[in-house]
Amino acid sequence: MSLAPPFSAPARHARPGMGPGPAPTAAGSWLARQPLGLTALGLGLAYAGAAVLSLHLSRQPGSVASIWYANALAVAALAHRPWRDWPALLAAVLMAIAAANGLWGDQWWLALSFTPANLVEVALAAAALRRAGLHRRGIDSAATLGGALGLAALLAPLTSATVALVTVGPVIGQGFTGLWLPWLEGSAIGALSTLPLALLLAQEGPQPLRVLAGHVGAWALLCASIGATLLAATSLPYPMVFLTLPLIAAAVVLPLAGACLLTLAVSITLAAALGTGLLPAPPLSAAWQQVFIYVAMAAALLPGQLLGTTLHELRRSREHLAQQSDALKRANDGLEQFVHFSAHDLREPLNTIAAFGSLLRDESQPLDATARHHLELMLRGTDRMRTLLDDMLTFARMQQDQPLALQRVDLDLALQSAREALAQQIQQSGAQITSTPLGQVDGHPAMLQVLLQNLLSNALKFVEPGRSPQVEFSAHRDGSALVLQVRDHGIGIAPDDAARLFKPFQRLHPRRRFDGSGLGLALCRRIAEVHGGEIGVTPAEGGGSCFTVRLPHRATGADAGR
Repeated sequence: MSLAPPFSAPARHARPGMGPGPAPTAAGSWLARQPLGLTALGLGLAYAGAAVLSLHLSRQPGSVASIWYANALAVAALAHRPWRDWPALLAAVLMAIAAANGLWGDQWWLALSFTPANLVEVALAAAALRRAGLHRRGIDSAATLGGALGLAALLAPLTSATVALVTVGPVIGQGFTGLWLPWLEGSAIGALSTLPLALLLAQEGPQPLRVLAGHVGAWALLCASIGATLLAATSLPYPMVFLTLPLIAAAVVLPLAGACLLTLAVSITLAAALGTGLLPAPPLSAAWQQVFIYVAMAAALLPGQLLGTTLHELRRSREHLAQQSDALKRANDGLEQFVHFSAHDLREPLNTIAAFGSLLRDESQPLDATARHHLELMLRGTDRMRTLLDDMLTFARMQQDQPLALQRVDLDLALQSAREALAQQIQQSGAQITSTPLGQVDGHPAMLQVLLQNLLSNALKFVEPGRSPQVEFSAHRDGSALVLQVRDHGIGIAPDDAARLFKPFQRLHPRRRFDGSGLGLALCRRIAEVHGGEIGVTPAEGGGSCFTVRLPHRATGADAGR
């Protein structure tokens, strides 16, 4: 592919452009903290230098490089400074325009004819960024960058090109195709090439460039990008396609400032190649067709910056999530310690109450009926408090997402241990418990015993007064899962209450009717989850409830023999 010059009139003079909306709050950005006088002086010098570069590239014989890089610097400065600073900054821009054009021997009236459109473009772009709030958010996403470029590389140049057509056109004798269209194209590519980096540096200062200076990969990619640009411009039929590759690589491996800096370097290199005639002119039949050249340049320069912004956002989100995760872990550790020490401190006076209560109950001197009833209530309360403390400690420990030390667990033996732990409750209630062979799973033995024990305790507890509990345990394989079911013939659970059942401290019935801590089934759910499984409940046929636990299952020879 080859390119042709857009117009042969005196190239446009250094003009301010626009920029994407990366600037954080003006009060918090690096540039906003600098003295106004120093900022105005620095802007004037930087703008004049960028303007001279743009003029040099555009005034080569037969040049097609009408790209204006100075615009971005002014837009970045204005976007990050309060409104009251704008007159001083715009005055610095005006003097820089005059100085840059004076170096080329232009008469003062010719130089001044370009300033109205330049100042309109700068002010409109910066104002649009501030109105949209982009100066406060910074380049925080590809959507933000795209919106900022839409304002700075399209809206403002459309307006300034129209102003230039009125103010500059009669002076240099150019119209729509000779002035308006190249002005728009050069402004858009200049903003696209320069503004992301300009606004990023205005936000963060020179620190990103210091980081890049010590990055070996950045220097290697810079050389590769410039080399690929020159090679594509001189030897390849479709050069714009190949320019994107090193820029995308830079977006992946470098910080955001690196991707923006390399985009600017490629743009300048390409402009130099166009200005010096390294790219032969394409066979254009009309001057307006040069717009396709700039569209191709935009398509080559934009993807790397959008990808870099997206990855920058992802990196910041990951860092933020890591910080939040650390904070939550510290809070969780503190909460667990609080629960542990609180439970320990509460258990000691509780044990004292229980011990002396038992002594009173066992005294040889019998108590009257009322005193004995009160004593039984006190001892029952201490037992309930002890159960609550034990469940709270267990639940707090279960909240830690630490990898389990898994081993092969025989669920039949775990159920037998659960029955032994609840032997007194089973005997007192006259419960009938049946079970089919449950098999084996990979898991934590103590946790799985707690799971079975809580499910059994739940089934023993929630029955109508005067009825003996009936509990049935069974298990079967379902693909790669072992499905454990616990069916009871108790009071059942309403479908609307099933979602609340496994939440901590959720009680469906008053404590005076059914005792408990409200943590048993929450523990069951947590144990199932840390094993990679799940638990649910459905109404059982004929009354009662059926709890279903799905646990990952690795088949063994013993399983196959069943």
